[in-house]
Amino acid sequence: MSRYLLLLLLNLPFIIAAIVGAVTQYKLKTISKRRLIVQVVIWAIILVGLVLAEPIYQFLFSNNLTETEPLSLFDVIQITAIVILFFTVMRTHSKVEVLEERLRRLHEKLSIELSSRSK
Repeated sequence: MSRYLLLLLLNLPFIIAAIVGAVTQYKLKTISKRRLIVQVVIWAIILVGLVLAEPIYQFLFSNNLTETEPLSLFDVIQITAIVILFFTVMRTHSKVEVLEERLRRLHEKLSIELSSRSK
């Protein structure tokens, strides 16, 4: 099996999960349409980059623009770890935004209740 195919197969579930998660958040109205588009575009760019990694390497190598070795197994693991970390950061950021909104609403309700008591 090609290392480039292995790279794609290892990362594809995270990319699909991220896109599905973004669409789900949009449907639940926890993110805006603009944010949905940005997230889908970012993940699509990552997917295209992974799909085109081998053809880009072959082009660069055939035109003597690079003299590096092809993708090693360590590179596959490293790139996969970066994608997983990016996926985790994006999910965590979304959860923090939801919590901040919830805290803001609770603070607003508490302020209204306290002001009505003091009158």
